Amino acid sequence: MVLSVFKSGDELFNQGVDLVKRKEYAKAKKNFEKTIEKGGREADLARIYVDIIDACLDRDNPARYNKLAATLANAKDSFVFGLTEVDPGRLVIECRLLAERMTIGNMPGNNQAALEEKGNKFLEVARKYQAQIGNETITISELVGVQANTGIREALYIQAWGYESLASGAVMSDPKKAAELLQNAYACRKQLGEDGQQTMNQIKAYSKSVKCWICGRPATGEGVHFLTMSSDVSPFMRKEKDDILQSAPADYSSVYVWRPCYSSISRRSDEIARQYHDRAMQEMRAMEARLQAEIRSMYTTMSMRR
Repeated sequence: MVLSVFKSGDELFNQGVDLVKRKEYAKAKKNFEKTIEKGGREADLARIYVDIIDACLDRDNPARYNKLAATLANAKDSFVFGLTEVDPGRLVIECRLLAERMTIGNMPGNNQAALEEKGNKFLEVARKYQAQIGNETITISELVGVQANTGIREALYIQAWGYESLASGAVMSDPKKAAELLQNAYACRKQLGEDGQQTMNQIKAYSKSVKCWICGRPATGEGVHFLTMSSDVSPFMRKEKDDILQSAPADYSSVYVWRPCYSSISRRSDEIARQYHDRAMQEMRAMEARLQAEIRSMYTTMSMRR
């Protein structure tokens, strides 16, 4: 066996190509790095292979794809990585779009402005996938070992995320608008072959309008602007069935409560519970102090008798 230190850059490169075919990426990367060090004829291609392998080993890091795109920008000829033939110009586009999509997905913040910005950016990158890749298969997905989609199919996923993010941002101020945005997300998911039931459940919740049992105010958006509270509603207290907005479900096992009423009750309950807790802790500490005093007294008495 010939040690790698005695092998030429070209020999190391060829060995690295064989390792890639066996998906032994970490070993292959070392070979390509040594090819670059020794100035092999395929040093430029070895640099590309190193960046592809880095993306394979750290595929959730958008910086890997930006770096790969920069390296590929100088490549002119197509090449093969493993079993996949690669068009450098096309892969540059894919890497940049993927890095952009990942960066958007990692955007911080859950307030309305942040969610709306995130949603709009998702929709923008979805349009880029449609325009720049279209019905062709995304090569970078094959290279890093994830499910390969066409540009159109990837755009549908990203559109769904975009509309869902916009809906999350809108629901606090306009639940009906949020429901409309989710209708678009639902349409995307149906085109992808998903049942979209979770999205449909959200649409129904955001569209639902009721009347608060406690204050009588109307509210729209179940789980956001009104909630259900378990209750025992006697037949005498049940609302008429011809009410436009109901104050309780049909089985009257609970009542609908507007969020301000719900939060006021919850916070007051917490305050009362905290008071009882603090009082109980004070009594326990007082009891502990008495017990400690009695124990010390007993020890003193026993010491005197000795």
